[in-house]
Amino acid sequence: MEQDQIFKTALSNFATDIACGGAIRHLTDSGYTLDQIVDRLDYPTSRAKVQKIMMEYLYESRVILREEPSEALFLASKAYVQEQDAYGRRSIRKICGDLNSQSELTSVPNLTPVTYCEQEQRMPQLQQILWKEICYTPKQGQKLTVVLHRKCEENGERFSYISCQFGSLQCLNNRQRSYWEGLCADVPVRYHRLDQRMREIISKLYEAGEYHGTAYFLKSGEKMEI
Repeated sequence: MEQDQIFKTALSNFATDIACGGAIRHLTDSGYTLDQIVDRLDYPTSRAKVQKIMMEYLYESRVILREEPSEALFLASKAYVQEQDAYGRRSIRKICGDLNSQSELTSVPNLTPVTYCEQEQRMPQLQQILWKEICYTPKQGQKLTVVLHRKCEENGERFSYISCQFGSLQCLNNRQRSYWEGLCADVPVRYHRLDQRMREIISKLYEAGEYHGTAYFLKSGEKMEI
């Protein structure tokens, strides 16, 4: 009976992903909160299933991290895409994404066919980041939101993260609070990419005395205590 239930659950999750997984990931990329995504889906899907797909995608795309940011973020990311041919047949293909290209001009591509394993073997060994520890204080004369924005411009958002030790969320607006509560429905998020929304959230919490943590800027090798 237990094996039957496991199979039924796996089949249900697979059907949900086929029916609306792409839409969930697209809406997540577009900045929608969990509740907003649930409201916009045509396919009847439970909030828990939507949240599971959304969280898996955020971890896979490195928007949120389980471990402290490290030099591993400079390595190419692994991803799987679903493709459909002219006859409606679906297949899964593994692709390799280069995070370094997100903040730099792309060079002339190498048109020689290469397998994913060969690409991994060609990657250079990364040097461990020797963190330079700095501290933000209001006495610097610039608001936290301005400092974070400048650091993200220097490093790129994909190489800027924030630790997530929050106090009360009452100072946040409804959309900001809904976004964060949707992420932390089951397991607390430890590190989040320092995109515009997170810079606004962190700055509001800090001004209200509800945040103390660390910002990580990988390209400059800086840890900023806040």
